Amino acid sequence: MQDQGAQRRGVLLRAKNGDVIGFDETGLRMNLSDSVIADIHSRLPARDADAAVDPAVLGDVDAWNLRQRGQWYIFSANLPGAQGPRQFRRRVRLSDEASAPDIIADTAGAVYGLLSFGGSRRAVTASEPLSFPYHVVTTGDDLGPAGAAGTQDNDATDIIQKLTEQTRDSLIADEILRRRMASHRALPLIYARSETDSSAGIAALSQGAAMANFRQTVVNLCDAAKSLGKPAKVLSVGLDFTLEDVLSTGADWTRGMHAIMHQITDLFEDNGLRKPLFTSVFDAGTADISDTPVLRAQWDLAWNKGTHDHIYAAPGYMFAQDPFGRPTPDARLQIAEMESFAIEARNSDAPWACPVLLLAEREADASVIRCRGEALGAFVLDKADPLNAGEACGFRLEGDDKGAKIMDVRLDPKDRNDLLITCDKPPKGKDLTLCYAFGHPASDDGMPANRGALRDGFSYQSVTGQTLHRWALPAALPVH
Repeated sequence: MQDQGAQRRGVLLRAKNGDVIGFDETGLRMNLSDSVIADIHSRLPARDADAAVDPAVLGDVDAWNLRQRGQWYIFSANLPGAQGPRQFRRRVRLSDEASAPDIIADTAGAVYGLLSFGGSRRAVTASEPLSFPYHVVTTGDDLGPAGAAGTQDNDATDIIQKLTEQTRDSLIADEILRRRMASHRALPLIYARSETDSSAGIAALSQGAAMANFRQTVVNLCDAAKSLGKPAKVLSVGLDFTLEDVLSTGADWTRGMHAIMHQITDLFEDNGLRKPLFTSVFDAGTADISDTPVLRAQWDLAWNKGTHDHIYAAPGYMFAQDPFGRPTPDARLQIAEMESFAIEARNSDAPWACPVLLLAEREADASVIRCRGEALGAFVLDKADPLNAGEACGFRLEGDDKGAKIMDVRLDPKDRNDLLITCDKPPKGKDLTLCYAFGHPASDDGMPANRGALRDGFSYQSVTGQTLHRWALPAALPVH
């Protein structure tokens, strides 16, 4: 007979249909009937089910159908904004002492990121109201959509906050949402954040505080999306660093910008994000700064993108500026409209490109210069000249020893993207250059000094009342 003191498993109570209570090395074991299990299950909320909650926990909010799902309250509400009555969510307050978390839109699909990286001008904010205040959010670190502009390190957080101010990125997000709503498309949650610092050169920018903070922002975006049970998808990374660079040569700036895009691409891969779309506005300078090596270097990125997906959404000469060289409130909206068109197009695999000039060469008649370019449609020389480019349509000669004057600019009827530029006499010079929207004299009409009259057939009626076109990018082309 086995020693009971050494027995490690056995039965204490047995019924006709099987063992009821037994024991083993872990302790007592009880076998419950299916009916008992079903009764217990009915008394407990399912693991992933919603538990009904009194809407009063949200405060004085026009909300209904409130339930708790994990660490989130999910509810329907009629809240301020163009979105109308929709479903929203708010984190459950972690403690009585903690402030109430922000309400955000509860959306289908991925959390979309609109990020940007660059110099101090990108950190400019304004107080324009958002049309979709619950759909455009940012990092929950109380720094807002412009971050700390490189003055402190970002903290790791998966918290999401509403915006207290507007940046270019949040205006772009608002415009994307506005256009989507007008087309009865899904309205996503868009996470907007800009990381900048006060670097004076492209090399310092690539290794400075802005880059370190950008790395943390990408991680925070991914973690914020995970907290919602959603993937993260970045719509674009805006690159904005030109006039702030007072140290680099044009070649240094171009190499540095490619290096930055490489870093960001690797960062995205490390965090499971797809290869980024980089977007920029081609900086055309200000009313009194119309030509620098860095401004000219942008043309290289317009046609030589390497392995990167980079586009210029518009040239800066089409946007009005205040006395400090910053876009006016209307111009900020127009920039957002143009960038949103570019971003939406490229994220749906549709084309977007501003006309770009590529080559200048003499014709058999030495007084005529043929300027070749490319565009999504035929070149248009705008006869109305809304930007006051003048009879030369924004073109000028540089390095000419003979004092030649441009007398006529016209489209070649045999090639939709060729221009014929006729001078009063053959221009000559060792470094003869044909410039478009570069090096124009200072202006006092509220626009950048640089300007042009060359565009393609795209047009759009802005919310500001102005008709927007896809104007050609500035260029400085050696004449061959």
